Amino acid sequence: MISNYLKEYFKENKISQYEIERKTGIKQCKINLSFNNKRKLTADELITISIAFNIDLEKIKKEIK
Repeated sequence: MISNYLKEYFKENKISQYEIERKTGIKQCKINLSFNNKRKLTADELITISIAFNIDLEKIKKEIK
């Protein structure tokens, strides 16, 4: 799943949920729920995160297949 990929990406790069919130404006509680598979990221949130952290959406697409 996309949220699992992002969770691992941020863990490996030592980026906190607070930092994600600060850079994207997405509330930390939403990020937490998404990373724990209790909520799905919206398309807008995914795009916002990918832009803020320069994450290639094509790479995510390949990783989740």
